[in-house]
Amino acid sequence: MTLAMDCKKRNRDIEEDSMSEESFQISFTRDGETRVITLEGSRKDYEFEYEDLELEIEAREGDFEWEFEDVESFEFLSFGSEDDLVDSGVSSPEPDRVVTLSGPLHDFDFLLQDGALAVRNRFDGEIESLSEFDSFVAGVETFRTADILAQLEQPGPDLLAEGGPRLMMVNTPEATPSVIWDQILQSIIVESGGGPTNASQSFSIMHTAIYDAQASYDPVAQRVSIDIEGDNLELSALSDASDTEIETAMHVAAHRVLSELYPQYQEKFDQVLSQRLELDVSDDSQAYEVGIDAAQDGLTPRQAEAARLAAQSEGFYTPVNSDPAPETRKDIARWTPEKQGILSPTPDALQTFLTPELSLAEGFALPETLNGETDTVLTRPDGPEPFFTLEHVDTLLDFQTRTMTLAAPAEINGVAVAAGTTIPVDKFLIGPVINPAFIAQAEAIVQTSATLTEDQKMVAEFWEDGPGTSFPPGAWMTLGQYVSQRDGHDAATDALLFMTMGNAMFDAAIATWDAKAFFDYARPVTVIRDLGHLGLIGEQGVDELTGETGFVIQALGGIDPDTGTSFGTRTILAENFITYQLPGGEQSPPFAEYTSGHSTFSAAGAAVLKAFTGSDHLDAHITVPPGTSAFDAALPGDVYQFQWDTFSEAAIDAGASRIYGGIHFSDGNLDGLSAGADIGADAYALAVDFASGTAQPEQQPFFDEFFIA
Repeated sequence: MTLAMDCKKRNRDIEEDSMSEESFQISFTRDGETRVITLEGSRKDYEFEYEDLELEIEAREGDFEWEFEDVESFEFLSFGSEDDLVDSGVSSPEPDRVVTLSGPLHDFDFLLQDGALAVRNRFDGEIESLSEFDSFVAGVETFRTADILAQLEQPGPDLLAEGGPRLMMVNTPEATPSVIWDQILQSIIVESGGGPTNASQSFSIMHTAIYDAQASYDPVAQRVSIDIEGDNLELSALSDASDTEIETAMHVAAHRVLSELYPQYQEKFDQVLSQRLELDVSDDSQAYEVGIDAAQDGLTPRQAEAARLAAQSEGFYTPVNSDPAPETRKDIARWTPEKQGILSPTPDALQTFLTPELSLAEGFALPETLNGETDTVLTRPDGPEPFFTLEHVDTLLDFQTRTMTLAAPAEINGVAVAAGTTIPVDKFLIGPVINPAFIAQAEAIVQTSATLTEDQKMVAEFWEDGPGTSFPPGAWMTLGQYVSQRDGHDAATDALLFMTMGNAMFDAAIATWDAKAFFDYARPVTVIRDLGHLGLIGEQGVDELTGETGFVIQALGGIDPDTGTSFGTRTILAENFITYQLPGGEQSPPFAEYTSGHSTFSAAGAAVLKAFTGSDHLDAHITVPPGTSAFDAALPGDVYQFQWDTFSEAAIDAGASRIYGGIHFSDGNLDGLSAGADIGADAYALAVDFASGTAQPEQQPFFDEFFIA
């Protein structure tokens, strides 16, 4: 049975009386009954979410929102005549045979069965043939089965992109315990968020537990975590264990960690263990005991640390600048919270600095003080460019009056000006009083914005790794999955690789957030707007999009809300400068600029993968269909391919993406890449010590707090 109905977008104040000329239809099935809905406008006017048999439809403008439960299938339709559908009560013939999967692309692996495409759910392990379908819907995106099939038939691992080119996944027909649970964790992070710091910590805890479970059976390797309760089984009791038992212990360890970290997803984790892996979650076997011990020895100190950091977080960080309005600015070089954007449930609410207290967390291979605390002073870069010259570091800048009160005498335009003199802000102060490098770095971002190429836009979007992804740490863990598939790793090899990668990601987070909290540096978007307010960038003119007058620059004009495509380079007020990020989202992330987390995470990941594989060789690519960009509906103009020959190239690409997006200055990128390379190398060296049995007790995290002699 097929039912048809019309749905219109509703404005908060008025309701349209008639359908617009542009409309489209969707169908969904509940209890064997298919409903067809006609929506006014185009697909880009709505957000669709279909997961766990729940379908949500929400208009991007207005207050239209529908929710349906127990939806068995969902697909977009294309009809020649809406009246034909309504009158006949049946759908018009479709050119494609379409099936809807129960979740987004990253929740599935694709398999070849007798030359045909099949899909396996990563949570319950259920396999479904796609041989009778021309395309399938995963999440809110449609994919052609022929395209996926063609990719699977090519040699080497398969990297796929979804969400526009915003999220990459590795197809893993055969996966080790580390890869399986890394994918599960990434799916949870994509859904739950939490930011890069929390994500990296989760990777660290889980993969350390998986490694420790495997190392418990290894006659050479040492566990990373301290045996806090002194109850770990002796190697002699485990010497005859089978590979199945060892892998079971690894699965149990991962399951326990994720159940503790994300209790709201307990049912999903149980599903992986009992249905996909067919293991008894209540089993009291030796493997179960080893896995639980490995998990708990890592969780206990981290949970104690979390309580300590939560207590320290009160008053740990307070922004100097509390409002994005320029006239309220107290320090142009310090971070300023932005509005959260229309994609947030509270679009006008201001950002809160994400987890500044995590800069105090215990690291893996980071340097330590004599009392065992992470010594971030040794990892902290020299710092970003100051606004004032060294002689005028104490000069006062008043945004409301656009004046400066000199802290030291200065020669300005050949005239000696005494300390304590208040003078108007003007460009002739750049050099004598204002640091020219501070202005130059902002002008470089503006120039990049004005000359963005399609390649740069695609790179900016691919590596954005914001909400709705597993963040930069997840992107590099995914490349770890790629290496596992490419090189045919076994369970033990991957346990070491992912433990090293997870801890390198968390060390990168700790070091980066230390720099962010310590330097508290301003984001480019705020700096450029502030410089425009002060008349220190651009020239007097008229904003061609808004008609406002002031100091104008040539830069990206933004995205046309009617077409979803870029306005291109326009003459705009510097105070209206915007970043090239997901339209409607935050203009920049909710934490300070210096250093770049993307750059640090990426360089750390690249360093680990280079050292682990013994080569910089990556040889990975992702193909993206035309017109699939979530940033600009016109991009890419044709089939587009991301290609990275080396790990280093991918890391440089990721760092540069933040310049293209207007998120970081050059120093934040370069200093992040440098710090990340050292962090990754140190993490690998220590991981090798644990694997070879040569690590010293004091090298174990939390040695000073929990070591038992």
